[in-house]
Amino acid sequence: MKFIAAATLVLASSASAFVPVASPFGVATSLNAKHVQNKAAKKANKNRPRKSRPSDINRKPTNYPTFEKPAEYTISDAAPAPVAKKSE
Repeated sequence: MKFIAAATLVLASSASAFVPVASPFGVATSLNAKHVQNKAAKKANKNRPRKSRPSDINRKPTNYPTFEKPAEYTISDAAPAPVAKKSE
């Protein structure tokens, strides 16, 4: 029983270290930021993989085949095909 009481006392005293202290001057918030954090694109650029192997450094850019865009409309002299059948 004494052990449980002592353990509870130790737990209560150590938990009080994490409770914020009430200040008569209002909210006692401590902002301990030393420098700003890198944001999205800057952080991604900082953490990108580097080309360290000679096979990566001397690699030629990929040569993709050229793409010719097909005509959007084709003009035809044939009669138009019916879209729906006539009901009889």
